Amino acid sequence: MTQKIMILYDLQKKSNGERSRILQKLYGYRDKSNYDYAYERKGLLENIQHEKSRKTVLKLKEKKDLSKITEILKSLNVEFEIGRS
Repeated sequence: MTQKIMILYDLQKKSNGERSRILQKLYGYRDKSNYDYAYERKGLLENIQHEKSRKTVLKLKEKKDLSKITEILKSLNVEFEIGRS
């Protein structure tokens, strides 16, 4: 049985706008224009194998992706903790 790495990140001290921007950068979003165009904006976690088990919990499937995610969270000024499941 392989161990998964859990990352718990905290967005409580962020404003609603900051939370929204952080989640959009992590997971991506759909951008709509005034002319019925819709664009899929990819998130930073697009190419990383993970599962989102709760609102602020990520479970990584591969240990090699841990450094990528920690760099992303640090660049977004998000506090996080790393655990094992």
